[in-house]
Order: sequence, then C-alpha cells, then structure tokens
Amino acid sequence: MEEEEFFRLLTPQSIVQIEERIAEEKAIKKAEKQAHEEGEEEELAAHEEEEPKPNPKYEAGKKLPLSLKDLFPVEYTSKPLEDFDDFYEAQKTFVVVGKDMTIYRFSATNACYLLSPFNTARRGALYVLVHPLFSALIIITIIVNCAFMAMTEQPFDWIEYVFTGVYTLEALIKITARGFIINNFTYLRDPWNWLDFAVISLAYITMGVDLGNLSALRTFRVLRALKTVAVIPGLKTIVGALLEAVRRLRDVMILTVFMLSIFALVGMQLYMGTLRQKCATFTNFTYDNTTEGNETLMTYEEAWLEWAMDKDHWYKKEGSDEYLICGKGSGAGSCPPEYICINNTDTNPNSGFTHFDNFGTALLCTFRLMTQDYWENLYQITLRAEGPYHCLYFIIVILLGSFYLVNLILAIVAMSYDETQKQDQADADEEEEERKDDISCGRSSIQQTIHDGLREDYHEYLEEKLSQAKSQSETSLSDHDNADKISLRSNKPDENGQFLSVTKKGSIHGSRLEIQKKSHDEELCHHHGSKHVDPRDMMVLKNLLAHAEGHRNSRHSVVSDFLPFEEEEKPLKDRLYDRFCSWTCCPCYQKFQEIVSIIILDAFVDLFITICILVNTAFMAADQHPKSPELTEVLTYGNYVFTGIFAAEAFLKLIALSPVYYFKDGWNCFDFFIVTLSFVEMALDGVSGLSVLRSFRLLRVFKLARSWQTLNMLIRIVAGTMGALGNLIFVLAIVVFIFAVMGQQLFRDGYIREYGDDMPRWSFIDFLHSFMIIFRVLCGEWIESMWSCTNSNGPACVPFFLLTYVIGNLVVLNLFLALLLNSFGAESLSGGEAEEDKEPNKLSEAIGRFKRFGRWVKVKVIVCLKVKMKAKPKPTDRSPSTPRLNGKETIPDGGQTYSNGTVIEMQAKSEDDDEHSVPGDVEVEDNHSPDKSTTIVLEDEKKMEDNTQPNSSASPRESLSSNSHHSLSDDDTKLSLTKVNADGEPEINEVKVTYANYPDDCFCKVCRRKCPCCIRFENTSWGKRAWKIRCLAYALVEHKYFETFIITMILASSVALAIEDVYLDERPTLKQILEITDKFFTAIFIVEMFIKWTAFGYKKYFTDAWCWLDFVIVGISIMMLVFEIIGMDKVSAIKAMRTLRALRPLRAVSRWEGMRVVVNALIKAIPSIANVMMVCLIFWLIFGIVGVQFFAGKFFKCVDADGNKLSPNITANRTECEAKGYEWINSKVNFDNVLMAYLALFQVATYKGWIDVMNDAIDSKNIDEQPEREDNVYMYLYFVFFIIFGSFFTLNLFIGVIIENFNQQKKKAGGSLEMFMTDDQKKYYMAMKRMSSKSPQKSIPRPSNIIMGWIFDAVTNQKFDIGIMIIIMLNMLTMALEHYKQSDMFTTILDQINMTFIIIFTIECVLKLIGLRHYYFKFPWNIFDFIVVVLSIVGVALSDVMDQFLVSPTLLRVVRVFRVGRVLRLVKSAKGIRTLLFSLAVSLPALFNIALLLFLVMFIYATFGMSFFMHVKHQYGIDDCFNFETFFRSMIYLFQMCTSAGWDSALAGITNEVDCIEETTELPDGTMQYRDCGNYQAGVLFLTSYLIISFLVVVNMYIAVILENFSQATEDVQQGLTSDEFDLFYEKWEKFDPEATKFIALSQLSDFVDYLEEPLRLPKPNHFMLVKLDIPICEDDKVYCRDILDALTKNFLGTSDTPGEIDVNEVDKDKEKIEYNVASSTLLRQKEHYAARIIQKAWRRYRNERGNTSPPPYDMVISKESDMVTSKESDMATSKDSKETATTVHEDTSSTKSVKSDASNKQIAGSSVDVHIEIPESEITEETAMLSPENRTVELRADSDVVA
Repeated sequence: MEEEEFFRLLTPQSIVQIEERIAEEKAIKKAEKQAHEEGEEEELAAHEEEEPKPNPKYEAGKKLPLSLKDLFPVEYTSKPLEDFDDFYEAQKTFVVVGKDMTIYRFSATNACYLLSPFNTARRGALYVLVHPLFSALIIITIIVNCAFMAMTEQPFDWIEYVFTGVYTLEALIKITARGFIINNFTYLRDPWNWLDFAVISLAYITMGVDLGNLSALRTFRVLRALKTVAVIPGLKTIVGALLEAVRRLRDVMILTVFMLSIFALVGMQLYMGTLRQKCATFTNFTYDNTTEGNETLMTYEEAWLEWAMDKDHWYKKEGSDEYLICGKGSGAGSCPPEYICINNTDTNPNSGFTHFDNFGTALLCTFRLMTQDYWENLYQITLRAEGPYHCLYFIIVILLGSFYLVNLILAIVAMSYDETQKQDQADADEEEEERKDDISCGRSSIQQTIHDGLREDYHEYLEEKLSQAKSQSETSLSDHDNADKISLRSNKPDENGQFLSVTKKGSIHGSRLEIQKKSHDEELCHHHGSKHVDPRDMMVLKNLLAHAEGHRNSRHSVVSDFLPFEEEEKPLKDRLYDRFCSWTCCPCYQKFQEIVSIIILDAFVDLFITICILVNTAFMAADQHPKSPELTEVLTYGNYVFTGIFAAEAFLKLIALSPVYYFKDGWNCFDFFIVTLSFVEMALDGVSGLSVLRSFRLLRVFKLARSWQTLNMLIRIVAGTMGALGNLIFVLAIVVFIFAVMGQQLFRDGYIREYGDDMPRWSFIDFLHSFMIIFRVLCGEWIESMWSCTNSNGPACVPFFLLTYVIGNLVVLNLFLALLLNSFGAESLSGGEAEEDKEPNKLSEAIGRFKRFGRWVKVKVIVCLKVKMKAKPKPTDRSPSTPRLNGKETIPDGGQTYSNGTVIEMQAKSEDDDEHSVPGDVEVEDNHSPDKSTTIVLEDEKKMEDNTQPNSSASPRESLSSNSHHSLSDDDTKLSLTKVNADGEPEINEVKVTYANYPDDCFCKVCRRKCPCCIRFENTSWGKRAWKIRCLAYALVEHKYFETFIITMILASSVALAIEDVYLDERPTLKQILEITDKFFTAIFIVEMFIKWTAFGYKKYFTDAWCWLDFVIVGISIMMLVFEIIGMDKVSAIKAMRTLRALRPLRAVSRWEGMRVVVNALIKAIPSIANVMMVCLIFWLIFGIVGVQFFAGKFFKCVDADGNKLSPNITANRTECEAKGYEWINSKVNFDNVLMAYLALFQVATYKGWIDVMNDAIDSKNIDEQPEREDNVYMYLYFVFFIIFGSFFTLNLFIGVIIENFNQQKKKAGGSLEMFMTDDQKKYYMAMKRMSSKSPQKSIPRPSNIIMGWIFDAVTNQKFDIGIMIIIMLNMLTMALEHYKQSDMFTTILDQINMTFIIIFTIECVLKLIGLRHYYFKFPWNIFDFIVVVLSIVGVALSDVMDQFLVSPTLLRVVRVFRVGRVLRLVKSAKGIRTLLFSLAVSLPALFNIALLLFLVMFIYATFGMSFFMHVKHQYGIDDCFNFETFFRSMIYLFQMCTSAGWDSALAGITNEVDCIEETTELPDGTMQYRDCGNYQAGVLFLTSYLIISFLVVVNMYIAVILENFSQATEDVQQGLTSDEFDLFYEKWEKFDPEATKFIALSQLSDFVDYLEEPLRLPKPNHFMLVKLDIPICEDDKVYCRDILDALTKNFLGTSDTPGEIDVNEVDKDKEKIEYNVASSTLLRQKEHYAARIIQKAWRRYRNERGNTSPPPYDMVISKESDMVTSKESDMATSKDSKETATTVHEDTSSTKSVKSDASNKQIAGSSVDVHIEIPESEITEETAMLSPENRTVELRADSDVVA
C-alpha cells in the first residue's frame, strides 16, 4: 500500500485539502502574531529558527530519487500528482513526473485565470511540456538557430519566421501549462523565460516597426545558447561556480574601480598632455617675410608653429606608423639629428587612444596596465616623454593593480569553484548512500520473492548449508579461546526481530558473507521483510567479514548466491567473448604462450621499449627544413624500424596475455591504437593531405608515462579534470560564441563602411574572424582590437570589449586555473609515489638489476684482491649496522625502546675522543595510537635557526630528527628524554640543548681514522696552538659584526659591478678605481674564506651549500686574478668568465633572513618545477613536431628593398622573386626545426610576438611559394589548440606546482602546538594571539576650556570624519573633471572650487589643532594632512615657484583618498572590502621578500645584460631609452620583461646579427668603435632563462602568497575575529577608561558591553548573559579589560565550554603584566546574592513563626552590615531586571540588623563557617534557571561579619 501512500493523483478533493491546510496555517500565524504583541519574544525566536525548507531531493528539475524510482507506478507518468515535498503541503502546487523521471512542479491555481489543473487543454500542454523530446526539440532548434546566426549571409529569408514560430509555440505551451506570472512556478517566474519572452516580443515588434539600432538587441537571442546548460548535469557546477564568483566579485570590482581611479587621477596630474610631444624636422624650414597680395604677414613664431604642426614634418619610428615621442627632461627620449622636440601637438599615440588628457582615457590606461595588455608600449612612450624615474608610477600600478587585484579575482573564483565543488560532492555522496540503501532494499525484496516462490527447496538447501557453515565456523572460531559462538538462524527472527543469514562455502577462498544492513529509508524497505544483523553478532563476525571482504566485490547477483543449484545463464556477448578472446585451446599453445610471456613481460624488455620510445622521439624531432636526402632516408627507415618494434611488442603481448586481459589495460589499448595508426599511415603514404597522420606517431611519447611518475600524474590530473574541463570548455565555447556572434551582428557593417577592401586582419567580418578576436581577448589582448573597432564603430566598442574581457578572461579563464589548482590539491606531486608501491615499476626493476650486477662485480673484485694481498681485515670500532626495531634504527647508548615505541630515560653524555655516543636518529614512534603523535619540542628555537649560514651546528649524523631537522652541536651534548606516554593526552617534552663555543673537527671521521698522525699532532704543543688559533677564528666568525662587515662588502662589490657601464671608457679615473676595488674585494673574500676554513674545518665548510656558492664565486675571482697576472685577460673566453662576477649578489641571499626563507622554499620546489618543465617540454615537443610538419620552410617570403612583402600577383614563387632582383628572406621566428619551433611556441604561449607568427602561418602556401594573405586561414585552429593545452594548461601547472609546494611547506612548518588543537581551539587560539598584541590606549584628555571642549567633541565625533571624507571624495570628483586644453572659464571655476576645498581643509586642520592640542601629531594621518594643507597654501601663494617642484600639492591631495580606509571600518556592509585590504596587509611582508628576490634576479641579469649586450645596435626593441648600456636602463627594461611584456622585440634586438659592425676596432682619432652585433645563442638563453625564473616562478610565487593569504583572511573573517574587531573594542574602551588603567567599575560593565560594536556586543538587557559569562571581578569591584574581551570572544566563538585545554597565558604575554587579585566573578556574585536572599527568607519565616524570640537553631547566625549587602547589590543592579530585587533585599536586611546571637559573639572575627544550601525546586526563579542544575547547589562561605 505504500506506493499509494506516497504518490497520489491530484483530484479536486486534494485541492480542497490543500486549502484547508492553508487556512489552518493562517490561523496559527495569527495566533503567533498576537502572542508576539503580548511580548513573548523568546518563544517566537525559537519558533523562527526552525524555518522549514524545501527538500533538495524533490527540487523541480531534479530526477526522482533512486529510493522512489522502483515504487513509482508507471501509469502515473505525465499526470498531475499531489506534491510529495512536505514543504509545499500548505501551498497550492502539484508535481508531474516525466518519462525520464524528472520532477516538474506547477501551480495548482487556474492558469491565466481560465484553465484549472483538470482542464483538458492544460493537461495536454502538461503532457507535451514534460516529455523529454520537447526539450530536446527546443535545444536542437536553438543550436540550428545559432548556426544560422553565425552565417554572414542568410540563405533563406523565411528561416527567421520559422524560428520565431517555434519559440512562440514553446512559450504558448509553457504559459498554458504553467500560467503567466501571478503565482509561484508560473511562466515568468523563471528567469530563463524572461529572456525568451523578451526575444519573442522583440521579434514581433521588429516585424512591424523598424527600430533601427535597437534590432541589435535581437542578438541577445544568442544567450539562449546558455539554456543548454540546464540540460547537461556537469555544467551546473561550472555555471554555479561562475555565478557564485560573479556575485563575490562585487567587492573586488568596487576595490578595483577605486584603486584604478586613484591611479588614473595620479596619472592625469603627472602626464596630462605629455604624450603629445613629437620630433619635428627643421632642415627645410624657411621663413618668408614678404607679403604676397593682401595676405597678412605671419610672425616667425606663427610660421614655425604652422610648419611644426604639419604631420609630414614629424619623425616616424622605423617600420611603424607611430610618431616618435620625445622628452625634454634628463634621461628622456631624444630626437635624431636635425630634429627638434616640440610639444602641444594635436595628436596622441595609437590613433589618439593612448593619453592621460582626461579622466576616462586615463582610467582606460590604468585598466590596461592592470590587465598588462600591450602595456610595454604605454610604459615606453611615457618614459621617453618624462624620463626614466617615472618608472616608479608603473611599478606601483603593476604591483598593486596587476599582481594584486587580478590575482585576488583568481583567488575568489578559485574559492567559489572550490565551494560549489564541495557542495556538489556532498550531494553526490548523499545520492550514493541512498543508492546503496536502495540496493540493500532491492536485495531484501528479491530474497522476499525467493522466500515466497521457492520456499521448500530453498529451506532444504539453506538448512544443509547452514549446518555446514555452523560446523565450519565453530571449528574456525574455536581457535580463539574466548570467541563467542555465532548464532545462525535460517529465517526465524532473533530476539530483536532481526534476521541473520550467513552462507559459507568451503572453498580455498574462504567464506562469502552476505549481510544486509538496515536501510535508512526504513518505511520504504520495511514491508519487504529484509534481513538485518544484530549489532552484537557484528562484533563476533568481524574476522569473518575481514576474510570475506576480498570477495565482496565479485559480481554474483544475490539470486545466484541463494540459488546455486540453478546455473546462471550467461549473456551471448560474454559467451562469444570467452570463446574467441580467451585463447586457451590446446596445451602446446599454452606452453608457447608461457614462453612468450616470460620474454615479453620481462623488465629488460620494458627498458628496451622505453629507450626505443626516446630514440623514436629524437628521430621525429630531427625533421627540419633544408633536409639532405641522406637524412630523409635515415628518418624513413628509422620510422619503419620503430613501427616494426612497437608492432612486435603489441603482437607478442597480445599472445602472452590473450585479448581478454590485454585489452583490460588502458595502456595496451593505447599501444594497439598507435600501432594500427602507423600501419594505416604507411599504407596511405602517397596520398596527399594525410601527412597529419604522421603526427599521431608522436603520441608514443606518452607511453613514457608508464614509468615516469610525474608525467603519469599530470596525465592523470589532465584526465581527471577532463570531465569538468569538458564542461568548462563547453561554457567557454558558449561564451566565446555568444560574444563572437554579438560582435559580428553589432560591428560588421561598421568595419565594411570604414575599411572597405583594406580590412584589418582582426575584425568582425565573419564568424571565424569574430571568434579569433574574442579568443584573443580571452588570452588577455583586447586593447588593439578595441582601437580598430572604435575607429570604425565609435565608443560602443569599449563596453563590449571590457565586458568580454571581464567575463571571458577574468572569470571563465580563472575558472580554468581554479579547476587545475583544485585537482592539484587532490593529487599533489608527491601523491604519485603511492602508485609505485601498488604496481612494481618495471623500469626501476631493470635498473635495479644493473645496480645489483655492478655491486656483485665490485664485491668479486674486492674479494679477489683481498685474497691476493692476504690482508687481515682491521677490527672496526663499531659494528656498521645497528639492529633495527619496528623498521627504525634502535637507539644506542642505553636508550631502551619497548615494542610500542615508547622511549625511556635516555642519557647520552659525550666522551672525550672522536667517537661521540650521540644517538643516530632518535625516533619517538608510537605504533598504538596512530592519531596521537608525540613530539619533541626544542627549546629556544630561535637559536636553532642557523642565523649565519655556516654554523649549521653539526653534520646530519648528530641531528635529532623528530620530523624537524634541528642540529645539535656534537660536543658535550646532554640529551635527556623522559618516558613519553603514548596513550592518553600527548605530553610535550622539553629537550634542553647546550651550545658549543668551539669549532668542529677539521676533517671528517674517515680521514682521521685513516691518518693517526693527525691525532698525534693534535696533542703536541703546535697542535694546541693551532687549536687556539681555530678557537679565535671561530669566535671572530661568530661575532655579530663579522657578518655585517661581509654583507657590506658584498653590497659594495655589487654596486661596483653596476657602475661598469657604457660610459666607463670616458671616465678613466673611475675605471682605475674600479680595478683597484675589484682586487680589494677579491682579497677580502679570500681572507673570509680562509678564516671560515680555519673556524669550521673543511668538513663542515664543504657540507654547506651556501658555503659552496661562496667558494665557487671566490674561486672565479682568484682565477681572474691569475689570468690577469699572466696577461691572458684579453682572451674572449676569459672575458666571458669575468661576467660570472655578476653572481656575487647571490651571496647576500644566505645572509638575509627574509630572502633565505623564500629561496629555501624555491629550492625545495625545484624538483617539482623541473618535473613540470619536463612535462611542458614534452607537450610542446609534440606541438613543435606537428608545427614543423605543417610550416617547415613555408615562412619564406619575397620582399622589396624597403622590406615590404610583395603580393603573389607580382612574384608567385622563389625563382620569379630572385629573377626580378627582389630578396627571398625567412621570418626571424619560424618552424624550420624543432628548436626554432620551441621558440615560436614560447612566443605564442606568452602572447608576445605571436600575432606575427600566426600571420605567417595563415598566409603560408607551399614551400618556395610566395605567401598570400589568409590563404590557409584554418591554421588558426592549430594555435587555438596549442594555446588551450600548451599555455592555459602547462603554464598554469607552474602556478599549481608552486602553490602545492607552498602549502606543503606550510603544513611542515605548522607549529607543534597547533597540531594538538581542535578547530574550535584553533580559532580561540588565533583570537587570543591577535588580542595579545593590542592593549588599551590612553585616550586624549578633553580640554577644560569650554570652547575647546566643544571643538574637541566635534572633531572626535565619527560624523565629523565622515563629513571630511565626503568632502575629500568631492575634491576627487572635481579633480577628475580636469582635462587637457580646458576652456579658461572652466579653469577659473575649478580654481575657485579648489580654493574652497583648501579653505575647508585648513579649517579642519585648525579645529583639530585647537581641539586635540599637541596630541594632534600623535596620528600619522594628521601629520600627512598637515603637510598637505601647508603645501596647498604655499602652492596657492607661490604658484609659479611650486610648478618647478617634482610633486605638485594637488598630487598629494590624491593620496588623501586613502583615508577612505578609516571610514570603511564604520560601514557595516564594507566587510568584504575590509577583508580584501586585510589580506593585502597580511601578505605584505611575504610579498616584500618576494619582491626582494625579484630585485636580486633583475640585478644579476642586469649585470649580465650589460656585459653581453652593452653595445648592441639600436633597432627593433633596443633604442636610446631601453637598452643594456647602463645599469639603471637595464633594470627598467628587465622590470618590463618580468611580466613577459615586449620580450619578443628585445630578443629581436639582442639577437640581430645582420647589418652591423662585426669587430671592435680603434678609429684613427683614438676612439673605439665597438662590435654592435647581437649574439643569437646568448640572447635566446639570456631572455628565456630570465622569463622562466621571473615570469613563471617568482611572479607565480606572488600569486601563491596572495591566494594563500586571501583564503586565510576570508576564513578569519568568516570564522573568527579579525584584529579590526579588537581595535574597535579598545577604541570604545577609551571612553570608559580614559586614563588607560585597564580596569572599569563593575557598575559600568552592562553599559560597556551594550555600547560595543557587533560582533562582540551584548545588547541590554544583558544581566544574565554577563552572569553566564562568569567574568572575574577584582578588588574594589573592578573588572579587567582582557577578562571582558576574553569572555566576549569565547561567547562569540561559541567555545565558552572548551577553552580550558589551552593555557591562555601561553599566548597572553602582555607587554606589562598586570598583577591583580580576583575577589569574585559575576556568576559567583549572582549565587551569593541568591543565597543571601534564601537565608533572609528562611530567617524571616523563622521569625514570623516564632515571633521575636530566641535565635534560630543554626550552628551560627548570619550577621550582616546591611549597607555592605546593599552596596554590592546596587552594583549588580544596573540592569533593569535586578532593580526591584535589590530594593526588596534592602528592606529585608534592615530588619535583621539588630539581631545577633551569642554564638556569633563568641566567634572570632574573620573566621568562617561553610553553609550548604540546596535550592528547593519550588524556589527556582527565572534567575536561577539561568544557572545549570549543578550550580543550583550553592556553597556559601559565610564570614562572621560579611557573607562574602
């Protein structure tokens, strides 16, 4: 009957029932409202909390849950049913379940006021709507429609009407079935339908009315493509994440716009009008002062101006249409000879789009800087116009705007993806659980049917089996002495009404055990009579279960388990598969198979195949353009040989494994596929156009993944993300499609109008070109396409491109990255190793065999030699191997270990000589409790850090490793470990480490052992003297000033390197000085090295990596000196060695703490980075080889004398070209061989110079043919695929690896304290740490003068701050209105407004000075404001003088905008922005370290660049401002390239080897003419290595830090309290405690906690809340600030019950510890009051009964000074609740005043007696109810004079 219960058809009766329920609910709500008005708030709140929610399983659009699918009656499909979600039981809704089991929910009201749910038309519409074919049809229509929209010319005119008709029909069906808009679940309540409705309406309107440009809105039909999202399940995650990300990006967007506006304002103030400076020629200028006719005579100035403003007289850059920008400042760009720099021309660069002349374009420029698109152009022209020092502006914008904001967006997208992913995972898990329950349900139902149908046979069979099972299990269990007997019953339920069925087969495989577990859907399962196991039996069955586990997975159905006598019929497919694929026919064949398998599955064969794969790859990579016939032949035969080898391998494996097993392995299928393809390709060798098939051979490279862990792992990651990636690429494709079609529809006509036949390559002319433009925007290049679009279509292009960029690049592409990072997190680089254990790696096995063979040979040789020499082996000092325990080294020297790994009392005292008995690896290992680790904490960790690099106090031998490699000095070490308790709470044991103050041994142990004379020498007087010298040296090296001196020397020598620039020859004195200082530095470094050798000994010096670095660098310097003495220093090889001095600054790294941390992290990341590099190279190799196949030799072209490419009409091919006397040249970047292909692909992957590469590719025809424009346009796809896989993927893997590494470092570094904390405790601990850094400030005293007091009140008010902030904003606004060449009137008005602002700010400054007096200068902001005001006034007074200054006061006013930070704290909704700024503040120290490292890298590369490319000719990217001639210019240029900007043109410049001076010569006049050719190899190596280090590694560390800190900051804000909250707490505290005593009176407490800001605030009435918090009260009824804050923090975090485990004082190391005595606490005080009242009541009752007779028969009488009570009472009676009680107590106590007893008289004053009062139930009032039951028993200590 249950199905009938759950699914009921909708009838008129059901609607009546729903209406009754609605009425009932209304009545309840009304009653609640009345109750609320009467003030019963508490109950209401409790009621509101349990707000019912719709069941997510029954959500509309989801499939019917599995548990209900079997129960659903088929005849109910597509029919209205009553809603089965309880949430909707009181709402007029019904559901319909479609054929595909999807749930649809509808409103049960009348649709469009006409059609009831029982109307035939509506029922028909419902039937159509829920049919799966209906949505499929609509989707197909949309896709077809999209295809038609992508066409430039519509093939049929009527097709539009067809689509409109289909959409109209769809809308009508939906409206009929759902209703229009009024109720829930109607047509327009679904946002997707708004889109449809708008599109359909527009279609009809445009048919009748011509809307002109509005018809472009029809383009939004494209958005319907998004509807496909709703249909494909995986897409929902991605789109969910996208929408979530867009929602969260709100704050970042606000912050971005704010930051960019500030940068734009600064840019305007600095660069307005400067980019208009041009070089004009004056050679042909003549001034004609005669008048012709009646023309007015021009002055000389006017004539020159007219001449200079003529564009024909301006200097253009070589090979471009842009005019050269020049500047007049020092270091700015200069004009060529015969030209002069003029300003105020009427054009700006880039067709007038790039300038800072007004706020809009300035904002666009800063946005361009933030997105780093073609920013090198803006950077270079600005620096040419203004001088090199302006690079500071760009550095700040790039660091804050680009690196920070863009990566914040990435962080947010990654987090929202992560969360949606987790949510989806949780849903999936839930469904999985449900399915398992359903299966158990299903099984039990099957068993039920078996019981019904075949009961007798089944009983006989089962009983027989059970008796066997019983005897077997009894025998098997009787081995265990105290194992319980298993009670096995057939189908008689046990006492719990549970069934237990056990079947056991007596086979080798042990038992199979079927246990049905209770399903959570009990009501659905129960009536089937399922079997359940009694939990007590479960305990006994544990071993059986474990045994059976192995066979749990074999796929027998339950039926076959229960009916073994009925042979299961196999499906035909399986039988055929077995017959034809298992190949197990005759025995001789099986023998042959065995032999083959021994050979082919051997490890050596695997090694051979791997080598073949590598050689084959090398063969394929050997392909190149001018290819000799011999090479062609070798490659062809090589291909045949390798194809043969791989085919043989596949065939033999197939025989050895037989197809059944062969095809089960994915790799084998892959091999087979490639072998097949190779044969197909060989067969079709002659067919043209199929050469692409050759590229499939490349996939063999991936076979390496079998043995190469990282590649394997990365392929797994890629494969793992493929599912989600497929969805993402689909979303990406939809986004690109929508924007491409919109662009095409909106802008196509404009392009045709503007450009005609001279169409730019990047345009919206047809779908392919539109697609490529949008794809280019996704890659981050939007600005150039936008310029050409704006030229033809006006400013409408700007929002279009910005929107495309933000949605496509910042959101969708970052999602790509988030996805990769996510899969990295799940499977880190080290995760690969776990795989190795599972499956023995054949390669390592093969290599292992070689190693073993080598060892065997070595042993044999040694044995032979020993026999020959008959040498007696010396007895060794100690046995080489200590016995092992638990797989660990045992601990020598009396340290005892027991089996559970507990270490007991181990004392290791060092002995005199060289054999120290310091333990090897002290492993405190705990096998019993895996989750409770035991740690050794080393005291004084600061000293443990090797502060100066060489004293890493010992060799690894003596390191005490407990997961942290801290070294102990190996002399005189006392190491004591007390017993570590492995069970119970983990204890932390302190290890005291004493430090040695004298040096290590000079040589390692082996040398000393072999050379006994050393030891003899040590004991002589000379030896002792040597020892003293060593101790002195050691003391010197350890001295703190020694390192400082060396660092100073390193920095000085680095500066000396930087001075050697192109102008050095002009300054002979400087040159001499540098030569002398160089020798001086070398000498100092040599001395330093010798001292360190003496101090540390060779062993220690040469076991430290940093020392090696020093050694190598000093070694180079010594060699240089030697060569100079011999006179060989002019040899070029030696000169090249000189440049290695540039590595000197590296020595600073080891001595600079911050940098060392970063470098160490980097060094640890090197293995994984190198792995990823290798994988990148392999990925790229494949694309490179394919590129060589496609484009080798096709990039040649015919050019004329000016270097312009000729059209194919003039010269069709190479022969014609050379015959006509033109030049046939190759592009600099091409695909002629694999190495060139790598360079080309690197340019494409970094999007620099890639446009030229792509243009060459799509123009290419055949070899030796002249290229034709866009002849091969589909080659774009090759690059699109490469960018997706080679760039999006592989380059982002770098970020993934670095971040993963980062997190691993962090986990390792996580303090030992945090490992033992629960999450709650961690939050509390963090809050405490933050709290401890703050303490109350003394508030500024209010002046006593009345007027000053008023002013003080005014300026300290928040409203005053906000007012000033608004004025600052208005000031910004007026600054933004300024523009270039504004009218005089506009200028005057702005000046007036500006004056007003200056006056306002001056008044503010004066008022603050009066109100705050000298305290005004306590705040940094005030000092800044003061300077700005003074400068502004001076600026107005001396406006002419101020213009000469570098910084104008208006510029400083821009900086005041940052005062917004102060106001943000007052705005509640700005929490998100505060988080962002907070995370920036948190990450600044780390970012500073990374910036230092980047600077160091740039420094070294700048010195290298200067020594290699100093004299390179100025062309391509090298000019008079950007070159390697001086150190500063090199740094400016390298900064530009650390974002990879413009490196292609720099490469072209420094690798240029044509048309230049080959040799350095001396001219007759004595000057030198230097060689100005570039160097191809050096240039490529220099730039690619710089890019990899800076752009891929260091800059990605920035990203890692920001991601890390942002997620940390968000977590802090979401979970705990930020330092902001504590700041606010203390700000409020100042009002109550102006003297900063850190105490307030108890009477103020209630007001104070009410006055606080959320989240710490406790609003009034808060008396009982304070009681509950149990805040300590000190003497004099004061409360300590930290106690209050602590209680409020616990209250907020909800950890008030568990802070005990953490010792707060650990964290609470207050700067000045305050001693105070706790006298009581709020909870205790409440108890005391209550107790006093009880006693008084008892006394009154007693007195009333007895009259005024003798005292009560207590042991004592409470005597009280009434005023004591009342004073304390009134303290607590601040809150309303306790006021009445206080007064009543007052009256009561007055009456008891006079009563005293003899007993109390006799008692000595001050002695006390305990009273134990149990509060009776009847007495429990509201106040005592607050106390927990155990607290109701009040222990009262009554003093003789006071109840205290």
